[in-house]
Amino acid sequence: MDERWYTMDRPKSKYPKLPMLDRAAQFAPFAALTGHKEAVIEQGRITQEKRILSNEEKLEINEKITELMHLKSKCRITYFEKDKTKSGGQYMESVLSFKRIDELNKVLYFKENIQIQIDDIVDIEILEQ
Repeated sequence: MDERWYTMDRPKSKYPKLPMLDRAAQFAPFAALTGHKEAVIEQGRITQEKRILSNEEKLEINEKITELMHLKSKCRITYFEKDKTKSGGQYMESVLSFKRIDELNKVLYFKENIQIQIDDIVDIEILEQ
């Protein structure tokens, strides 16, 4: 039996040896589906459905809007904000300073440069000044 194979020197490469960091880079993950991870995260994001208010709740909100128009004060408002990319949205709560109302388009304008559709409002609490 020929036993020379284990006594032979290791073959030398004609290319220079890579530094350790560069050697690790060749095994970095390959993202064949660019944007796939973001799409999976977006699909998993939970949105809420907008609830339908009763006539009594709508009447109460309209009364508070009328009071807010006269007082021109701050209010804590809870409203539905539609999601920009998928169906549904989320309920937001903010403390805002009333500016004006557009009765034709049913929009409340606030000094913080926020506009809220009256149909999206679920609660208004007028705050003391």
